[in-house]
Amino acid sequence: MFRTIRFRLTLWYVLTLAVILTASSIFWISNLSRTLLQHVDERLLLVADNISTYHFTQHAPQPAQPSCEGLQSFIGRHSWHSYVQVLNAEGTITCTTPNLDRFRLPLNKEALLHAARGEPYFESIDSLDTHAVRVLTFPILEQGKIFELIQVGEDLGAADDTVRHFRTTLLTFSPLLFLGLAMGGWFLAGRTLAPVLRLTQMMQKITVENLGERLPVSRTGDELAHLTENFNVMLGRLSDSVERIRQFSGDASHELRTPLAILKGETEVALRWAKDPEELRSTLASNLEEIDRMGRIIDDLLSLAKSDSGEMKLTITEFSLSDMLQDLYLSGRTLGETKDIQVHLHLQVEQEITIRGDQLLIHRMLLNLLSNGIKYTLSGGHVDISLRLDNGHAVIAFRDSGIGIDPRHLPHIFERFYRVDESRNRAIGGTGLGLAIVKAIAEAHRGRIDVVSTREVGSTFTVTLPLAGPPPAKSSRD
Repeated sequence: MFRTIRFRLTLWYVLTLAVILTASSIFWISNLSRTLLQHVDERLLLVADNISTYHFTQHAPQPAQPSCEGLQSFIGRHSWHSYVQVLNAEGTITCTTPNLDRFRLPLNKEALLHAARGEPYFESIDSLDTHAVRVLTFPILEQGKIFELIQVGEDLGAADDTVRHFRTTLLTFSPLLFLGLAMGGWFLAGRTLAPVLRLTQMMQKITVENLGERLPVSRTGDELAHLTENFNVMLGRLSDSVERIRQFSGDASHELRTPLAILKGETEVALRWAKDPEELRSTLASNLEEIDRMGRIIDDLLSLAKSDSGEMKLTITEFSLSDMLQDLYLSGRTLGETKDIQVHLHLQVEQEITIRGDQLLIHRMLLNLLSNGIKYTLSGGHVDISLRLDNGHAVIAFRDSGIGIDPRHLPHIFERFYRVDESRNRAIGGTGLGLAIVKAIAEAHRGRIDVVSTREVGSTFTVTLPLAGPPPAKSSRD
């Protein structure tokens, strides 16, 4: 339980609120103390001001000692319970209220300095009574000199009791409040994570056998909805990948099973019936052809596997694409002679074209397209190679007068081991992976390949490659 997200959410929720409540409690206790002390100071100042007014109205302008009895009577009429102490200019106490019979209000140097400037001075005294006493030293000036000092004090017991009661209340009810917050946080965390738990339970039901299922997406538009949408997209990609793997595995096993069956059959026949060395030599030659065929299939599979994993390393160099097409043209003429197929080269450019890329892979790609054109063109036909430029790209086209491709097969011809029905003749040869490798090489160079075909008319394969080559991040060397 302590490792669950629900517990951690609740813990952080309670800790955060605890810090906030603690900080706010300290603030309010401090603010209450400051406010109560301010109210005490205001009362002290009011008392001192009234006593000062009484002095000027009851005494002659000439310096004289005030009547202590009259002052006590004045204070009594106003029901003030403050400590009052009057001192003359020499600092001698001339009058006190009866509640000061046990102690006297102190007069320190700081208070005298403020009095000399005509300023009232407040201070808190802790050693006079059971509670602290707030003392105001208030000067009465005549002709710019101190005539009397009025000291007014008030017991801070009531203010301290109020603050203490407030603090006790907070300490008493805070644990209950934290407990309530913890229960509320636990409940809210559970409600918040409930959709996640439901999604988790539904995810656990999805296996490789039912990747076509999708999680229900809520219309709230929140993070969980986005998470569900992304998970469904991931399921779609996984479903497509698994389907391709299944198809790939089936096709690969079929393609490898056929030459293995031929090898086994011919070997068994040779062991039983071969009488002379020529028969054995013929069997071994046929076996060697099938072994070469399996080797080509395995090599092509490895190339495609590297392309799928992003590990098709490109050795980037700058080379002449015009010279490469010239060499291919010469090779194509040689390949076409046996079937009386004419190969033509059309360079629709005015100067030599250079390109950046992996020269060996690009040569393999173009040679594959050329050999396919010759392979599926009937005797007496032709294959045309053309080169032109289009907005910083080289456009290389291979147009043949071959048997063409039915429109329903065109979307699939670049898939691995895919063959149109009419071309599943082992006499033609091939592994069914050539066009898939062509597409992988073109895309590795940030290019593309397109095809247009008409039955009994011919096909045109067009490769478009950027002259600048692929981005540097994809141009690592072996």
